[in-house]
Formats: sequence, structure tokens, C-alpha cells
Amino acid sequence: MTNCQHCRKPMKPVAANLLCASCRENYWQLIRQLGHVQLPALRSIMLRQARIGTPAHTPSRGNAPIPIDTHAQDLIADSEAWLAEQAGKIRAAYAAYDWRKAWYAIISNRHTTLNMPTAADDYTSLEHISRRNETALTPESELIILGTCPTCRHQLTGTPDAESVTCQHCRTEWAAPAIKAARDERLWQVQITGTPSDAAKELKRYGLTISRNLVSQWLRRGKLHATPTNTKNQYVFNLGELAALLDCHR
Repeated sequence: MTNCQHCRKPMKPVAANLLCASCRENYWQLIRQLGHVQLPALRSIMLRQARIGTPAHTPSRGNAPIPIDTHAQDLIADSEAWLAEQAGKIRAAYAAYDWRKAWYAIISNRHTTLNMPTAADDYTSLEHISRRNETALTPESELIILGTCPTCRHQLTGTPDAESVTCQHCRTEWAAPAIKAARDERLWQVQITGTPSDAAKELKRYGLTISRNLVSQWLRRGKLHATPTNTKNQYVFNLGELAALLDCHR
């Protein structure tokens, strides 16, 4: 018995690259998704043929907006570079192919791709690329505030189940659970004034789902120590306290 070079779980050696059956299948699905879904979608966004989230307001006067989405362009460049590198490992001439032909070359050589000595490292690199692509392709309404980048202090957003997050400002990658833990500690310093519904909506921005009725119940029972204001049904809420009560409620 030995361990899979990617997930580190015990496995019987089945190939030189030592990827377990589960990792081999997941790796292959990411390859298929990259060329079949992610790159076409990113190219549409780059050329402004499609837009994720709420369209930005274009002023009636001033400079015209840039014709392409540069963030999508960067993601496409990284994705295409990965495809070119992998195709080149199959046959050197394939490295000069455009991204679609490179992808087809990889798809047509599944056995060779999955049994390369570098497959474990290639899989890890593709996971990183795929996560960044998926975040860019997720509507803003489905993204949550994961926390703040420790390096440049910019806000980090991502999907609720993200395992890692890359700062769009300084390009540093962080483990999402650690970023979330630091965020939850800082929530004790955040106060908002509003109704129970406002408090529930604010927590949702951080990926914490709570109902307006539950917040109201905690207020009536004295479990939540929000400060009443002069406006009916409005309080000063501490988000850290709300998050802690929600954690105990689960």
C-alpha cells in the first residue's frame, strides 16, 4: 500500500503517477470542464458578450469603457498556458496549438494524461486555476465575504464552500477556513443599525444564513443584547454576537 500523491489517502499503486481512482476521475472532470465550460464562458465575458452579476453603470459622458474584461483575460491566459503545457507533454508540437486544439489533444489522450509522472502536480495546478475561474463565473449575488487579505487588506470574496481564495489585488492565495476564522473574530467589532431583517441580510453577505424571525425571537427572549433606537423596530446589532448565537443554534 502507498498513498495517493494528491489526497494522501492510502491506495494500491495503479500507475506511475500514484493518483488514486477518485483523484484521477476528479482531475479528468476538471480538464473537461476547463475546455467545455469555463474557457468559452470566460471568453464571452472578456469580449463583453456576457456579464456575470449586475451590469456596471456606464456614464453618458467621459471616457468609453475598455472593450475587454482584463480580469477574465488574465484567467484565460493562465488556463490556456496550462493546456499548452499539458498538450506539449503529450507531443512537443502540440504546445503550439491554440487552446481548443490543445484541449482536444488532451481529451483524446486520457490514458497518457492521467499516467504522466507529473500528473499529481498538474492536478494541483489545475485545481487552483479552476477555483479562480469558478469564482469569476459565479454571480455576485452568490458570492460571500470570506474576509480580508492579510497582505493588502482588500476584501476577499468567494463561494461559500471555497477551500482557498486568491486576492484579486495582490494575487496572494489563502486557505479560506483561516480567512473565515479571522473574519468571524472581527465581526465582534462590526455594528449595524436596522431591523431584524436588515441584520439577517447583512449576515448573509458573510455566508451566514439566518431568518428575520429567528433574530426577532432572540430579541424577545433576551438572548440577543441589541440596543433599541428611537425608531420603531430598529436596533444596534453586533454582528459577532449574532454569528455566535447562530453557531450555537445549529
